[in-house]
Amino acid sequence: MESSSALPVPVSHAGPLVAMGNFTHMLYAQGRYDEALDRAEQDEWVAAALGDRDTARVILQTRVYVLTELGRYAEAETLGRELLRRAVSRAARAKASADLADVLVRMGRLEEGLHLIAWAMAALEACPRDWRYFSSMSSVAEPARWAELYELAEQASVADRRLLDTDRNRRVILDTQRAESLLEWGLRLEHVGRLEEAGVRYRDVIALTRPWDAPDAEAELSDQAMVHALLACALAKTGAFDEARGKAVQAIEALHATGRRFDARLAHLAYGLALRSTGEYAEAARELTAAEQLCALAGAPRHRLIFQFELGLVAAEASPSPATANLVSALRAHAEQLWRLRLDRVAMLRQARRRVQLEADHASADAAAQTDPLTGLANRRGFDRWMEEVSTEQGAEQMCLLLVDLDNFKQVNDGFSHAVGDTVLREVGHILRTECRACDLPARFGGDEFGVFLATDMATATRIAARMRTVIREFDWHKVALGLRVTVSMGLASLLPGMTGDELFAAADGQLYAAKRAGRDRLAA
Repeated sequence: MESSSALPVPVSHAGPLVAMGNFTHMLYAQGRYDEALDRAEQDEWVAAALGDRDTARVILQTRVYVLTELGRYAEAETLGRELLRRAVSRAARAKASADLADVLVRMGRLEEGLHLIAWAMAALEACPRDWRYFSSMSSVAEPARWAELYELAEQASVADRRLLDTDRNRRVILDTQRAESLLEWGLRLEHVGRLEEAGVRYRDVIALTRPWDAPDAEAELSDQAMVHALLACALAKTGAFDEARGKAVQAIEALHATGRRFDARLAHLAYGLALRSTGEYAEAARELTAAEQLCALAGAPRHRLIFQFELGLVAAEASPSPATANLVSALRAHAEQLWRLRLDRVAMLRQARRRVQLEADHASADAAAQTDPLTGLANRRGFDRWMEEVSTEQGAEQMCLLLVDLDNFKQVNDGFSHAVGDTVLREVGHILRTECRACDLPARFGGDEFGVFLATDMATATRIAARMRTVIREFDWHKVALGLRVTVSMGLASLLPGMTGDELFAAADGQLYAAKRAGRDRLAA
């Protein structure tokens, strides 16, 4: 398993149990994974039982993160897909997709992971640049870094400082995330001989971590141990060995004391580099070997080459010979081969983004074919598709079907004009759409016939339908045409176990006719 201080940023929410969700995420952020998992499993149930879906979702998100860090990828994937299913907003779906991509990339399912990354990025292009956008982008950065897509990880980690200045904790998380990615990027560049570019990355790491190392920095927020480890590595790589040595020793002790062994690898690396600078080769080899072993224990083989390369340099300096020179040459050739594979992944991501765009174009064309041009609701084709899904997936979800007919609509057309009739249809369609939730589907499947699939139980569906009928009746129809009055009759039925879509429609249709026989302008359920 691999743990990291570069934590995904949780989504802000305003549920009544917000403190509960924040506490669970804090345990995770501190590396207290077992505690976080126990608390999350308990608190998610409490939040769901009390109806706080926002907090329940945030706690589920934390469970995904903890299981991922513990290397329990199969469980993390299952919960990640549930998190994606629960996501409603575009930004939330993008974040859940990126979190699931992180799990898949770590499992070695690179193609699936890259497709989810591409989808998340495409979804975020249409989102406002608010905190939810940058929170989602921070989740994109994690699988990008695991796939060694450093350019994307850097792009995804850059947030609007105006948003971060009001929340130092989030700013530290993102700065640390960026610094760790940049450091790894710099090391990879150095090992393939691109020294100038590597130097730029190291200086960027110093610029990001130095402010949190200042005496007036808030230690409880800035994770001093990890800041010291990252800063020490960058200092050692830019020649400030004495300062690097001191900070590395501090970080090693603090990180091991809190059980963050994988994070400690960077402190051991920094200490090893400082020792090498003073000719203490045996001690340097000891520290770099410790860093490599911590990667092996954490299940992070992709990091081990970094420390093997540095160990080769120590051996070459300690005992210059053709053998050690060949060792370094072989390590460099290996690094160059891995770098070419990394470039292949960059190309794979471009291809994934093209596929996502083609899928979006196809979905857009399909949606247009299923949309009623007058009301903007689903048309008969879209309505029938939902009916087919009810037939094939019946019993999986709570579902009710509401059928809506305009009362005496022919009199509206004959008495006021077809133009007024079209306006009435548009307004009724707008009311149905605005009174629905994101998970519901309103449709116009006939001239003055509407249907609404309500993904809920009968009691809630009845309340929603009653509200719709009231809003339609009380709408200021005089603005459309003087003397105009519009009411609707409604029939509501619930999907029962074993019921097909046709049977659900027949049940709702029977209720609709009952409403009409009872005098219209009413709901029968």
